[in-house]
Amino acid sequence: MDKFNERYLDFCKPFIEALKDVYSTMIGVEVTAGKPTIKLGRASFGDYSAIMGINGHLENDPEKKRFNGSLVLSWPEEVYLKTSGGMLMEDFTEYCDDIADVGLEICNITMGSAKETLCGEGFLIDMSIPTSVKGKDHEISAQDGVTTIATPLTCDFGTFSVELSYQEIKA
Repeated sequence: MDKFNERYLDFCKPFIEALKDVYSTMIGVEVTAGKPTIKLGRASFGDYSAIMGINGHLENDPEKKRFNGSLVLSWPEEVYLKTSGGMLMEDFTEYCDDIADVGLEICNITMGSAKETLCGEGFLIDMSIPTSVKGKDHEISAQDGVTTIATPLTCDFGTFSVELSYQEIKA
């Protein structure tokens, strides 16, 4: 495995662990990660996606390489409704303004937790503000031209997805 691929795997792990922790502590549901795959195309996994850009540099790299990418969490509607209900301790049968920010909050907490871990590994990350996209068959073009690893996550509510893109930029 080359250095880039090894760094990519090191980069992805803290996000998975952070999501497991968010679901366990905030919702009381255990999450199991499935097999990561390379994502092909722009199609979203679910009906609601929270997206956050990632920029930074490698502190321990003699070249101080910069990197960028994105974190995308994507839920089918039923899983999103149940996740929102778990977070807010209320039942939801349809999407509404009350749950519009739940995915963004999970994305933000996940990024903050992963950032803390990654900082200790030499990835110095500048966080951005998350945004969301809602609707059947929506596409995410933020990852065009960049390798994206998609990992299905399963819990009692169903399956959702985390997608991480990462690329190093030559100075």
